[in-house]
Amino acid sequence: MKENELNLSGIMLFVKDMKTVIAFYRDVIGLTPDEDQPFPEHRFFRFNAGDCTLCLHSASKPNEGRQKLMFHVESVSAIHQHIKSKGKRLRKLENDEGHAIFDIRDPEGNRIQFYGKY
Repeated sequence: MKENELNLSGIMLFVKDMKTVIAFYRDVIGLTPDEDQPFPEHRFFRFNAGDCTLCLHSASKPNEGRQKLMFHVESVSAIHQHIKSKGKRLRKLENDEGHAIFDIRDPEGNRIQFYGKY
């Protein structure tokens, strides 16, 4: 890494209902849990998210939906269909000159955006 070069390595969300939020990011979004989970699952949990780690931390005062996670994906229509297959209601996906974007919310109201090629 070059001197003074910054590399974002992780994002932490503070959540109230760890069990529900872990299941959402694992089962609905499809993130892979980090193999190394050094803390009890009910307090802290990590997911591999490409070059970045998504960390969930148990808290009595969660983020309350003020954040937005942004995922670049190869096929927005594929992730849109995957999330719909998990029973989530989504708006119709629009193809804007070969590109698409859509947002959803996790169980605690945090916004998630998917963008990339249609």
